[in-house]
Amino acid sequence: MASAPEELKRHGPTEGLSFPRSKAEQLFKHHLNKKISWYETIEEGLNNFLAFVDCENDTQRYVLKICGDAWDKIKTESEVTAMKVVSKHTTLPIPKIIAYSSDKNNEFGLEWIIMTRTEGKPLRTSQHVGDIWTKLSIEQKKMLINELVDYVKQLHSRIPSASLIGNYRSNDKIGFDNSRKGPWKNYREYFNDQLKDKIEILTNDNVFAPVRDDVLQSIKEFRTLNLPTFDELPNVFTHNDLGLQNLTVSDDLKIRGILDWEWSGSYPIVEEYFRSYKPIVYDEQMKTYLFDQLEKQQIPTPRTIPRFSLLRKLYDFLQAIVPWYLTSLANPEHPTVEKELFKNRDKVEQLVKEIRKELK
Repeated sequence: MASAPEELKRHGPTEGLSFPRSKAEQLFKHHLNKKISWYETIEEGLNNFLAFVDCENDTQRYVLKICGDAWDKIKTESEVTAMKVVSKHTTLPIPKIIAYSSDKNNEFGLEWIIMTRTEGKPLRTSQHVGDIWTKLSIEQKKMLINELVDYVKQLHSRIPSASLIGNYRSNDKIGFDNSRKGPWKNYREYFNDQLKDKIEILTNDNVFAPVRDDVLQSIKEFRTLNLPTFDELPNVFTHNDLGLQNLTVSDDLKIRGILDWEWSGSYPIVEEYFRSYKPIVYDEQMKTYLFDQLEKQQIPTPRTIPRFSLLRKLYDFLQAIVPWYLTSLANPEHPTVEKELFKNRDKVEQLVKEIRKELK
């Protein structure tokens, strides 16, 4: 996924969202019968409001997660169910769900999750202040990659694979994703639905008006191409955002927590390489080591997945049609917006040419 220019501000899912200590005290008293002794909000949440919580006469520490307003019920249930599946089948160090509400028709009008707080510190933060990863030696990074690969192996081999693509629902079945689309029978269906979504945004969001006709023309040309079925792509249980920002480690560099399971589910294995392992894959030496270790565990990588180059271009094509960071803009008139629009318009056109060439 493309990075957003820093100067572009968006109306995100957590804009205007707050949950003061007084409300948290009501929540913990009602659902856990506990009295809060310490309450600290966290700046790390992009899609959620987060707070650390300690309670009197309780050595267990907690995280309170309030879902942003872009989703209704589905994301909370998806995260809770996925974490239960992971806990049932693997030994991954993940938080334990204590209580939750996926119905906004509660006393707070918000969806919430109370979970245990994992030990350790994040390997990477959104502000990159005090990042642990950048200070590690090559051997220390390799040691962490080895442990991460072992956990990925568990996700792939211990959790039963599903024939459908989508998120886990509260009945433990594969259902729609957090956008209420799906489930899908194959990659072609999955891709086509994503393309429809992009076209809908492109057509209806006025910010894309300056490039709309050009991008629609490129999409029209793309649709004349005869794509493979990609039926050979296996579905795996994937975290879908397994970057260093979602790993906490102890002082002796052992992984103590794997966080944020809200996007996880049953997806084609290529999705893991589009959304996870950042910033490891930005360093060529570390990327090579990561792929070596994954392949030793019989896990397909971009070096072994058939037609990965084509699949990567298809993913980039989707992202360039309507870059996520150009939606819900606080200031659509910012000069950077036009620059990004035309840059991505040209990227869409170029990708169609490259995909056409690769298909020959």
